[in-house]
Amino acid sequence: MNSILKHTFVRFAFVGGVGFLVDLSSMLLLSIWIPPLPARAMAFWVAASSNWWWNRVITFKKAEQDNKNNKAAVLQWLQFLGGSVIAFVPNWGCYLIVMSQPPATSNATLILLWPYLAMIPGIFIGMMLNYVFSRFWVFSPAKL
Repeated sequence: MNSILKHTFVRFAFVGGVGFLVDLSSMLLLSIWIPPLPARAMAFWVAASSNWWWNRVITFKKAEQDNKNNKAAVLQWLQFLGGSVIAFVPNWGCYLIVMSQPPATSNATLILLWPYLAMIPGIFIGMMLNYVFSRFWVFSPAKL
């Protein structure tokens, strides 16, 4: 198990799983007061900030310790949010496409869960892009 956790992508995916729970719970809470689409957009920012923090202290911790040219946390956070915004475009687009095709069923449970289930495909697309940005830009050494 420990050898699996040595791979940054596995740790990144684990953090992403936690981020998904943050995203989903934020969306659930926000959609009590606002419609699903704006709730989804706001939940994204909460989850992106959470993921940056956990990636900084778990996923890329060794890279942070090994690099003498570490970036300031604020710069990393801004870069992470910037990369997340870029990755959010296909994530959001996928969500809109799935939401435009509601399930052809009268199952009330599925209809109620649809805005949340529709999040899943876009999250996987966004994860791949975010990993590339994180590994090769956000958590790479600062250029002096």
